[in-house]
Amino acid sequence: MLTVHRGRDFLAAFLEKYWFAPPVALWRSIEARALTSVEFPSPMLDFGCGDGMFTELVFGVQPGVFGNDIAAGELPMARANKRMYANGVQFADGHALPYATGSFGSVYSNSVVEHIPDPERVLPELSRVLRKGGQLVLTVPSDKFRGLLDGVTRATSPQEAEAYAKRVDMLFAHHHYHSPDEWRGLFGEVGLSLVKAMYYVSAEAAGAWDRMNNAYGIGKRSLWNVLVSPRLRPLGYQGVVARRTQKHMARTLRSMYETECPNEGAGLLVVGQKL
Repeated sequence: MLTVHRGRDFLAAFLEKYWFAPPVALWRSIEARALTSVEFPSPMLDFGCGDGMFTELVFGVQPGVFGNDIAAGELPMARANKRMYANGVQFADGHALPYATGSFGSVYSNSVVEHIPDPERVLPELSRVLRKGGQLVLTVPSDKFRGLLDGVTRATSPQEAEAYAKRVDMLFAHHHYHSPDEWRGLFGEVGLSLVKAMYYVSAEAAGAWDRMNNAYGIGKRSLWNVLVSPRLRPLGYQGVVARRTQKHMARTLRSMYETECPNEGAGLLVVGQKL
């Protein structure tokens, strides 16, 4: 059984790693906190592992973790992390995974499936590689996501709200936002029973996240992005900026990080069990 660091201050941990992108630190830390409510039977497939940083911060170094992704630019970093992914990291598309049927006790995928246009064609593979009784654990933007965006709540007309939401969809390459009931149906079609559906990222946190994305120039050019560019690291000032940003954001974001939102949130944790 793999265990999440339940006592860890994920906000502090993610601000240390993502001081240059505070909205990323906020969302990821709340996501990590949500995952503490789940147990992960070993071995575990980290589907869409990226560079592996999120998984290492959440799980630490534990045996029995396999990684795969199609992001060729990030795979070298994940493969270099021999402690986290001692079993290797495969370049593999979710439509045809290179693992035997029933290989894993759990398949875990953090903020990945929303980027797949046809999840109904990928879920069968994720289910196939699970053994009977195994768990599929997904974190995704929820069906409430668009309605909680600051730009949507401030819109003066439905047309303006929809146009703003579409820009966010395009910026983050989001293709769908399913409700718990819709996930129940999708899971049922591939032999999984929905055993948990939990919202996270409160309305306050979602609004702050959206405002910070605009303020910090996520996905676009900004003065902040110039100041925190790795190319300017030799100038020596970024350490001071990092420490001040971490200290300020740790205070500013603390209550949002700790807020529970079981009935409505911009993120959704869903867990399916293989029948």
